[in-house]
Amino acid sequence: PVKEVIQFAGKALVEDIQFVRVFIGKIAVTELARLMEAHGDRLLDRNIRRYLGLRGNRVNQAIRETLETPSERPNFFVYNNGVTLICERFDFNSLQTENHKVRIEGLQIINGGQTSKTVHATLFPPQSSLLSQGEFETTHVLVRLYQVPKDAGPSIQTITYAINSQNPVDLKDLRSRDPLQKKLELSMKDLGYEYRRQRSEKAPTPKEISVGTAAEAVLSVWRKRPQQAKFRGGEHFGKLYGDIFTSELTAAQVVTAVLLFRIAENKRKRPPADAPDLVRYASCFAAMLMGQSLLQDLGTSVEKIDHRTFDAARERIEKKGDAYFDSAIGTLQVALSKLYGGQSLSLQRLSATFRRGD
Repeated sequence: PVKEVIQFAGKALVEDIQFVRVFIGKIAVTELARLMEAHGDRLLDRNIRRYLGLRGNRVNQAIRETLETPSERPNFFVYNNGVTLICERFDFNSLQTENHKVRIEGLQIINGGQTSKTVHATLFPPQSSLLSQGEFETTHVLVRLYQVPKDAGPSIQTITYAINSQNPVDLKDLRSRDPLQKKLELSMKDLGYEYRRQRSEKAPTPKEISVGTAAEAVLSVWRKRPQQAKFRGGEHFGKLYGDIFTSELTAAQVVTAVLLFRIAENKRKRPPADAPDLVRYASCFAAMLMGQSLLQDLGTSVEKIDHRTFDAARERIEKKGDAYFDSAIGTLQVALSKLYGGQSLSLQRLSATFRRGD
């Protein structure tokens, strides 16, 4: 069991709620880093997952960037969800009004393990001098401390499960407030389409376009990055967002890309009897080539697809969409033949080829 004394900063809220004693306050990130340095993963025995690291984890990377940016560092408290601790017992001087030293027995972190480990990794690398320079004195993190009795109230396991099982906020939801997304929504109404900026449990109708489909279609058709569209969906509203939803993107371009993408996706889901195997894996690549065929047919560029040229683009897709798709598949077959010398490919190799974008 971990025994510790934690130095809180400022005022705190202390209450007894349904047999659980609660202490809510803030501590300096240096104090959190000190705890992790002293006890390490012993503090995370009841945490639901181990550390996910910094490489490839956008949330932990953002935590570190905030800590390393002097202008952002004071905002850490309001940016971060905080850390939830449980213990068998805590005591403090109740006559004191603020800056409490809290003595804790049986300390565990049940939520905020990623924050705790990232703070420690940022403040305690061997080469770091920021800690000794007092760079983090005004950087705090919210802490909720629960004293949970063994024989009454909710069990620690129930609390851990409940705290960690609430619906996460999808990046799509966060981006839905972007002024560009609102602008696209208004512009699509003028074209006769409904743009879903936020997630919904209902399947979209032909006249409705979800923001997720829009991102995948635009990245495939106009940005010509089909492998990222298909296999890096988790980054569409993260690091790829600015590449997809540029300030020059018009509602007409989005709808046109989606109409082409839907044809390719329908063929993937319900391929014709004589369709080659690559149809199952190449919808985003086919959509990209279909976009090139459409622009060639119209004698224009993607920059010129707007509300004035949209009707012509839509009519061309309605008349020649299937032909564009067949042509795209033919082009992909030739490319595969050149890539592999005409040899037949297993489904696994086909899948890997398109996933890598060969």
